[in-house]
Amino acid sequence: MDYRHRKRIKIWGRAELIEGASELSQQLQVPGYAAKVERVILFHVDAISENCPQHIPIRYSETEVETMMAPLRDRITQLEQQIGEQNAALITLKTRKVQ
Repeated sequence: MDYRHRKRIKIWGRAELIEGASELSQQLQVPGYAAKVERVILFHVDAISENCPQHIPIRYSETEVETMMAPLRDRITQLEQQIGEQNAALITLKTRKVQ
C-alpha cells in the first residue's frame, strides 16, 4: 500500500520457508557481509491486482505535513502583523479625532 501516491497492489500466492543451508541461501549471501543467511522466504505468486486509486486516502508523513504547512503559518504571521499595525493606526486616528 502506498498511501502517498494512492497505489495498491494485491498479491495472492503461497510463501515457502526454507531454513538452514541450501543452494538458494548460498545464492542470496551478500559477498563480504559477515552475517549468514539463516532462512529464506520464497513467494510463489499466483495472481496480482492493481487497485483503482479512487478509494485510497492520501496520507502524508508528519514531516511532509510540516513542510506543506510552513508557508501557510508564515503567511498567517504576516497577516496578523498587518492587522496589528492597521489596528494601531486606527486607534491613532480615533485618538486624534477625539482631541
